[in-house]
Amino acid sequence: MPTLEAEYYVPLEGNKVKCVLCPRECTIPDGGQGFCLVRKNRGGILYTVVYGEVTSAAYDPIEKKPLYHFYPGSVIFSIGTNGCNLDCKSCQNWEISRQETQRQFFPPEAAVTYARRYGSIGIAYTYNDPIIWFEYVKDTAKKVKEAGLVNVMVTNGNININALRELLPLIDAFNVDLKGMDSDYYLKFSSFPSPNVWKVCEEIRKAGKHLELTKLIVPDFDEFTPEYFERFGRWVAENLGKDVPVHYSRFFPAYKLLSTPPTPVEVLDLAYDVTKEYLYYIYVGNVVDPKRESTYCPFCGELLVRREGYDVRVLFTSDGKCPNCGRAVDFVF
Repeated sequence: MPTLEAEYYVPLEGNKVKCVLCPRECTIPDGGQGFCLVRKNRGGILYTVVYGEVTSAAYDPIEKKPLYHFYPGSVIFSIGTNGCNLDCKSCQNWEISRQETQRQFFPPEAAVTYARRYGSIGIAYTYNDPIIWFEYVKDTAKKVKEAGLVNVMVTNGNININALRELLPLIDAFNVDLKGMDSDYYLKFSSFPSPNVWKVCEEIRKAGKHLELTKLIVPDFDEFTPEYFERFGRWVAENLGKDVPVHYSRFFPAYKLLSTPPTPVEVLDLAYDVTKEYLYYIYVGNVVDPKRESTYCPFCGELLVRREGYDVRVLFTSDGKCPNCGRAVDFVF
């Protein structure tokens, strides 16, 4: 198993180390590992034990990330490994995020080779959380940029700001899975005591990077009231911008919430309708709803991108304008 000395840790007395990659900041004894499972202390040196180790790889539609406003209709090579700094109760990828599985070694050069195939626009670091894969993501992303391709991170967004700032020049687009709007939600739902995801989202926007948000709506954790979704929409509009796309996703039983019923479709309708008062682009996921998967001009209502599942048809002009009113579209293409 390849190992590499990790970045972002502080040596402590007694061969202990403190990992400072994410806000959890685990103190790890000699022979131990961080909460993420993949950063291990050996003799007072912290190592990443998944450098280049891939558990999952596929060519995915970019809309699967989900990224609806970034190269719509394109394909991207997607890779992930073991481990995560959260333990979300409804994790759909818990087999790789919370336990070790069989992995295949993909050095950065090999990943770039695969990223060039089948019309792929680059690499998406996804499936588990790429934050804990920091060293490999950084090295691979540099080579992806040199090859003229793009880098995408699908992440929970809880990374210390200094580490984030190292990645920002390399990453072209982020989808941040925003669990909730306060620390209590993260502790209850994700066993994470010190989230900084809201600040991370602001930093991504300040850096001029493309950002989209995903919000899974979970019974017993989220409130099914207009005021709840109004708070969410207001925060995004005021702190990130009205043009940041939000994807509301329907919960289905998984992992530690197998007895929890699916989110009622009516709640997604409520979230969509309320948040649409504050933001230009709202989408629903894990439901069949082509109307609310498609994109409309926020000024005149013209259909800009028609989506039915992964069947995507771009209808705005080749110079990036609404065909009806001429407004510049909020897309990277």
